[in-house]
Amino acid sequence: MSSTSPSEGKDFPLVELELDNDNNPTLATSHAVTSALRDSGFLIIKTNLLPLELQQRALSAASSFLDSSAEQVVTHPQDPKIYAMLEGVNSISDDSSIESTSRQDLQDWYVALQKTKSILLQCIAVGLCIKDINYFVKLHDEDNDALRLIKYQPGDTTTGNRCKEHSDYGTLTLLLNDGIGGLEAYVDEQWKAVPYVEGGLVVNIGSILSEWTRQELRATLHRVAGPASIGSTTPQDVLLKAVAVPRISLAYFADPNKNVSTVLEDTSGSDGKESGDSSKMSIEEYIQYRSGGQGDSRSGVAFTSTEESRLGK
Repeated sequence: MSSTSPSEGKDFPLVELELDNDNNPTLATSHAVTSALRDSGFLIIKTNLLPLELQQRALSAASSFLDSSAEQVVTHPQDPKIYAMLEGVNSISDDSSIESTSRQDLQDWYVALQKTKSILLQCIAVGLCIKDINYFVKLHDEDNDALRLIKYQPGDTTTGNRCKEHSDYGTLTLLLNDGIGGLEAYVDEQWKAVPYVEGGLVVNIGSILSEWTRQELRATLHRVAGPASIGSTTPQDVLLKAVAVPRISLAYFADPNKNVSTVLEDTSGSDGKESGDSSKMSIEEYIQYRSGGQGDSRSGVAFTSTEESRLGK
């Protein structure tokens, strides 16, 4: 049975990704994942594919790389952070600027994330009562994914958001951080702290998957708050402690195949109606629309009109 920890509360349930004898997610796991993505758009997962030891190696490798002089490490134009975008697992193996041990650790992490992504996509298909468990997996078989290594710089009592308010624009995001607080999600019109669970990863969805499901699944606004962030419900002492030190995180973004549309045919097999209410465009076009470009320029995430109205932008 998939377990949900009451200590994490209804907004950010903890779900163990359990598989059956055919290595498919159990029905209980699928329903737990999909339920969380309907309610808050966020959950925390644990899986044997992403053991704590591997997480620690990935965090150490990311920290080492971000402290290097590699040309991929760039300063964010708005947030107080530096980052590096690694697009595709082959980009790591081909990158001579990454020290060999760190390269292997990041490759191992990337491969494990790709496997976890497929399990989560299967969970969502089952949870949405789609007949083909691999429906969404097939829409991601080009492995258009990216791993962003991020280091948030220390601040002080005047520091606001260390990462601006945004929603993601792909389908799935898997986030690992070093336990330093500040991550918040906009749930029930409040900025709520997403809890840190040792050995767990935060999962949320992007606006493409939300569009595919007519917003049945939520692409939730989130940010990394500081002591001066407006509207935070995170205790002030937690934010003061967090902002006093650097913060490392690894965000894995899964995008569908480039030529897939943002509007899908009905997946229930019932009447063939199309789902989604956005203008029909390819995934590649949509990502450029939401982010203002490709590669490094994808650091600027645009609000949708709905998000702007909810936040009073």
